[in-house]
Amino acid sequence: MIKQFLARSANNRPQVGIEIQRQGLAVVVCSAFTQAESGESTSFVPQVSQSSLLLNASSEGDLLSMLRDFVEHGDLQNAACNVILTHADYQLLMVEAPDVPEGELRDAIRWRVKDLISVPVENAAIDVFMLPADGSRGGKKMAYVVAAEAERVKSLIELVKDSGLKLESIDIGEMALRNLAFVKEQGHEEGHGVAIVRLVEGGGSVSLFRKGNMYLSRQFHINYSGGLLDDIPFDSFILEVQRSLDYYERQMGQAPPSVLYICGENISEDKITLDIKRGLNVPVQYLDLEKTVAVLDGIDEAVLHSCVAALGGAMRSSVMKYADGV
Repeated sequence: MIKQFLARSANNRPQVGIEIQRQGLAVVVCSAFTQAESGESTSFVPQVSQSSLLLNASSEGDLLSMLRDFVEHGDLQNAACNVILTHADYQLLMVEAPDVPEGELRDAIRWRVKDLISVPVENAAIDVFMLPADGSRGGKKMAYVVAAEAERVKSLIELVKDSGLKLESIDIGEMALRNLAFVKEQGHEEGHGVAIVRLVEGGGSVSLFRKGNMYLSRQFHINYSGGLLDDIPFDSFILEVQRSLDYYERQMGQAPPSVLYICGENISEDKITLDIKRGLNVPVQYLDLEKTVAVLDGIDEAVLHSCVAALGGAMRSSVMKYADGV
């Protein structure tokens, strides 16, 4: 997403994904990517070698120290790293794209959104990605705009640099989930795409993807506490998710997704009740990460679910390379 200071890894070293979270960092390492053949088809299978939550740091210095220890113990010096911003660090807006050459798009949109973002535009890091041509009715060209505080972005660049990792990208959670969606789309009905709902304490997001593109993403608030024994609140969950599905189908003119996956903080298969499955007009499934990626022994799936955006970040470069070759 934010392309300044990026460097593409030219070797086969592990890929590290880091998500900034409220209480610390979520870190995932993908050490290999294989192509599994089944009949005439070939699927892309990432392999997760490490997953960890680095929590309860009392200062930026403590956070850096914890990350350095993780890098040293995992022999990850100079490994390529993709950082995922927490939702509190950015705004995601959908706007009509100005009719300007591609090279001028970011500057043109910067001034279009200056009154819509919470950060003064002169202090903002802005990035833009276009919706697919069929992503809106009426022939309008639409774009997503990511706005973050430039100083915050710079501080994360320094954090990664000082930890011994090599920064490859700074991305957002929605686009990290796109990488998981790409893997899950393989084997589903072509052209229908998939939806992913991620739940965290106090709310979540629903995102819809097709052919490697994000069409729609929306955050919502529900009374989910994120604990091991906390159920998904049925009424508010169904209302928020169905609202997004309706917009995707009616306003964007898209076919319903082949499946809607649910993942997130302390989400387990038993929390996705029969009522939830019956409450939406698309098939609903638990996002079983152990059936999505190859997970080495000793990795806690509950921790991996809390690190799901970091997992998507660790998959980023290899997904992009694989997609380019498909």
